[in-house]
Amino acid sequence: MASEFEDILNEYAATVVERAKSNLRINRRVRGKQAKRVASGTLLNSLTYNLRIRYNKPTIDFTVDNEAAGKYADVIEFGRKPYPGDPTKRPPYRDIMNWIRIKPIKLRNKQGAFIKSTESSIKSAAIAIAKSIGEKGIVGINYYSEAIDDTWDEYKDKLMDSYVKSIENRLLLNKR
Repeated sequence: MASEFEDILNEYAATVVERAKSNLRINRRVRGKQAKRVASGTLLNSLTYNLRIRYNKPTIDFTVDNEAAGKYADVIEFGRKPYPGDPTKRPPYRDIMNWIRIKPIKLRNKQGAFIKSTESSIKSAAIAIAKSIGEKGIVGINYYSEAIDDTWDEYKDKLMDSYVKSIENRLLLNKR
């Protein structure tokens, strides 16, 4: 049987996950350009949490429930630092090719004119994007961190009160 404290922890964690999903949907300005961070929705739909209570100490892990999203969830959250001049530190261009197809990105030539999205032009663009990411990095959007910050003030008193009650109840049970 779940305690009142566990119920409030679950409510808080579910609220954080919903806020994180909302944070992912927001268009943001990154390096002067509008950026929409959701392409396929894999990351968005896989956000979840795990609540564990061991030795009467709660732990909430905000995570993803999809292995594919797990590969890049931290990069979207925290960003990626640049590794200029080190081609071994680039992201895999095949993943970027899939992203270009899903998004869909309209490709341009060097003169700025739109070009047809052929397999070779998508591959060329993906390699160029991977090179740019390797050299410049990626700015993270802190979708989970901001969600925790945004919801903490609303829940901190409820969480503390219910935690104190759970300790009091445990002490009363141990006295008997």
